[in-house]
Amino acid sequence: MKSFMAFPICSLIYIFILSIIYFYKPRIKSIENNIYKYIIITNIIGLIFEILCYVAVDMVDKYYFISMFILKGYVVYIFAWSLIFNIYVFMTTLSKKKKINVDVYYEKLQVISYILCAFFAAIMFCLPIYIYNDGTLTYTYGPGINILLILCGVIISIWIYKCIRNFKNLREKKYIPIIACIIMLSLVFVIQSSNRAILIATTGHSLIIFLMYFTIENPDVKLINQLELAKDQAEKANNAKTDFLSNMSHEIRTPLNAIVGFSQCIENADNLEEAKEDARDIVTASQNLLEIVNGILDISKIEADKMEIVNTEYNLREILDNLTKLILPRIGEKDIELKTNFALDLPDVLYGDSGKVKQIITNVLTNAAKYTEKGEINFNVSCVNNKNQCRLVITIKDTGRGIKTEQIDKLFTKFQRLDEDKNTTTEGTGLGLAITKRLVEMMGGKIVVQSEYGEGSTFTIYLTQEIRNGLYKKEELIENEILKFDNKKVLLVDDNKLNIKVGIKKLKEYNLDITSVENGFECINKIENNNKYDLILMDIMMPKISGVETLKRLKQIEDFNTPVIALTADAIQGRADKYLEVGFSGYLSKPIEDNELRKVLSKFISNKKEEKVEIVEEVKQEKNNQLDIDYLKENDIDVDSSIELLGDIEMYNDTLKDFLTECETRIPKMKEHLDNEDAANYAICMHSMKSDSKYLGFKKLAELSLNQELEGKNNNISYIQEHNQELMDEVNKIISIVKKYLGDE
Repeated sequence: MKSFMAFPICSLIYIFILSIIYFYKPRIKSIENNIYKYIIITNIIGLIFEILCYVAVDMVDKYYFISMFILKGYVVYIFAWSLIFNIYVFMTTLSKKKKINVDVYYEKLQVISYILCAFFAAIMFCLPIYIYNDGTLTYTYGPGINILLILCGVIISIWIYKCIRNFKNLREKKYIPIIACIIMLSLVFVIQSSNRAILIATTGHSLIIFLMYFTIENPDVKLINQLELAKDQAEKANNAKTDFLSNMSHEIRTPLNAIVGFSQCIENADNLEEAKEDARDIVTASQNLLEIVNGILDISKIEADKMEIVNTEYNLREILDNLTKLILPRIGEKDIELKTNFALDLPDVLYGDSGKVKQIITNVLTNAAKYTEKGEINFNVSCVNNKNQCRLVITIKDTGRGIKTEQIDKLFTKFQRLDEDKNTTTEGTGLGLAITKRLVEMMGGKIVVQSEYGEGSTFTIYLTQEIRNGLYKKEELIENEILKFDNKKVLLVDDNKLNIKVGIKKLKEYNLDITSVENGFECINKIENNNKYDLILMDIMMPKISGVETLKRLKQIEDFNTPVIALTADAIQGRADKYLEVGFSGYLSKPIEDNELRKVLSKFISNKKEEKVEIVEEVKQEKNNQLDIDYLKENDIDVDSSIELLGDIEMYNDTLKDFLTECETRIPKMKEHLDNEDAANYAICMHSMKSDSKYLGFKKLAELSLNQELEGKNNNISYIQEHNQELMDEVNKIISIVKKYLGDE
């Protein structure tokens, strides 16, 4: 009989080792792990009781009460383990369709199991258990054993019922221990029916525990912690983005409100002097807005590794003097004294990125002016010159509110503004110092902050620049001159007739010989037929063949070396570099700005016998137009901006007529592409509609067209169809207004 003790002893050793591995390894807090913990502990107790049972039957005559306690304790274990495993079965087969609070459900099952186990133990220790021993066979029997068998049978029946109800889910690994337990207990009944002396139920429980170890959901806790950390960081980043967008909305609206407000004041100004004063305020607000946008673009460039160091010779003292003058308006009427001290041994000529140096100092000076209400700002620049190297030490010390020690590390974090509750009236996006630190590091320098909260801050910037010999010669800007290119040929490629008309008008001011074509194939034919041009302006988004593809085919033509400029409304950050990378010589965004056009023409044509002619002040007598421009303005059409862009009212009126003519063919094309769900060509139509609308001041139509174009590029047919009626309503409205204005209705 005692030979069967090998089963529980081996099981105990194995389960003990398994429990050490399980409890030593970090694990997640879950209901499944909690149940498994109780199952494994209960099994260890049961194995000990089973081993003791073999001893108890031999000493029952001598130690009757101890033997009975051991035997009845083992019976209670069998029932207790079954109840714990029963909880696992119920939690595993819990319907996902029912809206049940899992934690509450688990707690209820635990309470019921405790009550049942206590009730069974009370009954068991009241009922007698008998031992049969004929010298060859030993086993227990009696009312207590019969009740155990009946209850275990009921519990197993419940497990079988649960499995049948969840038949479709039986392939899931969590059901493996349940099925194995049903099979194992069935085998126990069969084996003990033939030999009741063999106690293998507890060993079977150990086998189930072994299977469960590989089926319970217990992922790597270290990985979970990393994921939780990443999640927290993502949430913080998302919150920072939300705060930034909220802050940016305020920051952008402030100068915009000033621009709109003062613009309306100019319209209603009683005299020229009042209008000029309002115009100066508009310029100031515009510069503030530009500063905000530039900050966003700068941080975008830096993070995309697009920011470059452009080194030139410059005079640092001149920059410092200019910055001193520029910071005074920032200080305004505050009770602040600006003190400057620039070293006498600053070299006359330094070689480095003067623009970045100016931006770094400006950002720190501006920050000092923002957060200092009274006292002083000390702006000191010293240097250590060694051979051809100048080690600059730029110190800006203020008596402002200072920075808390624990917040200094956050100072250079983008979109971060410290003491947000105190800074609600202070302008800023939280980008200035983040950009400053990145720029300093890009230039191989270092920035150090020392601050005492409530007393002030000191920013020290260390930069190394190269010393150049000689005196700095300031570049003279030639004003009141314009370039004339007599007989120089330009090919303008654009599918939009309105864009061509505007382009021709702008190019004619330079005495250029202009040829225009409406698609890339016509351009290629011109070049293949030996037509020579000094410059090609190429639209990017065209039907049939794009500007990029057209350029690729042009470069395959032998001896083709004409500069090709990308001409596009795609003015998103980084696009210029993209077009240069694919082979374009330059880039112009639409609507074309006069200064940018001048730069392009000067760069690519001016070295071919151009002549510089002084601008003669011309007073253009505008044609007396009887049409009612106020009617257009009343209908929210930005006529003034369009006339400024197109040159005069006569050109504007002609362009309106061209727009109506274009709509006659464009609208049917739009409908055709929409019916065919051809998003790509529909986007091209919207691209042209957007360009026309921008030129003619149709603000709402331009916005709707842009949205449709972008969604067309993304092949979002559902969005296009959903918002097409809104677009067409606006198109028909504009057509009606234009026709009435031109007198065509």
